[in-house]
This record gives sequence, structure tokens and C-alpha cells, in this order.
Amino acid sequence: MKEAGAQYIKYLGELRPLEEVISVDAFSETEILKEVSKFYFKMSKQVTKERTEIYQKALGVTPRSIKIDKICNRWGSCNTKKEITYNYLIVTLPIELIDYVVVHELCHIYHMNHDRSFWRKVGSILPDYKKRMKML
Repeated sequence: MKEAGAQYIKYLGELRPLEEVISVDAFSETEILKEVSKFYFKMSKQVTKERTEIYQKALGVTPRSIKIDKICNRWGSCNTKKEITYNYLIVTLPIELIDYVVVHELCHIYHMNHDRSFWRKVGSILPDYKKRMKML
């Protein structure tokens, strides 16, 4: 149950008390926002690295690089140089949705568009990808 006046942060699909995630003692609101942003960048880098390592083996691909950035209107992207960029807020999603984004971007290494072959590749790893996509 949430306490009145308590601050919460969304992490891996759940609301968690801010104090459990980062130290906010004697911080101003601006400093807290900076700390939250740093936390999201750090954890997004860690979680996407772990999840990418799992799925790149299954797909037999290796991205040239993985970056975390403040990108608008999308959870991830993959360019023709095989560089994947994830939104720094990806770590707010539940793990099954993070996995969908990771698999989606890794499949772009094979197919740079969303043709039938692309979706077959996604479905070979995540048969329930349509359900996950709708949840985003």
C-alpha cells in the first residue's frame, strides 16, 4: 500500500518507493530528478545489455554497439550500421516488454524494414510478440 506523501519510481513495470532505488536525503527536487535520470540510464544500460546477450545468441547476431539515449516516441532503434539505441526509460517497462523491444531491434540487423520476413524472425523467438506489442 502506498504511503501518503511518499515518492515512487517506476522500475521493471512496478512502482517502487524512491528511497529503495536511490538515496534522496537532503536533495532538492531538481537534484532528485537528475538522480532518477542517472538511475534510469545506468539500469537501462545494464538490463538491455543482459537481455541483448541472451537474445543475440538465439538469433545469431551481434550489434556493433548498444547505446542508451533520450529518444522520443520509440523504445529503440537499429540503424544500417547495426548500432542499437534504446530509450533510457525502457527500464520502466516490465521485463517481457523489454525483451520484445530487444528482440525487435536485433531482428532489424537481419531486416531493416517491417516486412513479413522481419515479423517471422521476431515470432521465431517470441511467438506471442503481437500480444507484447499491443501492451506497449
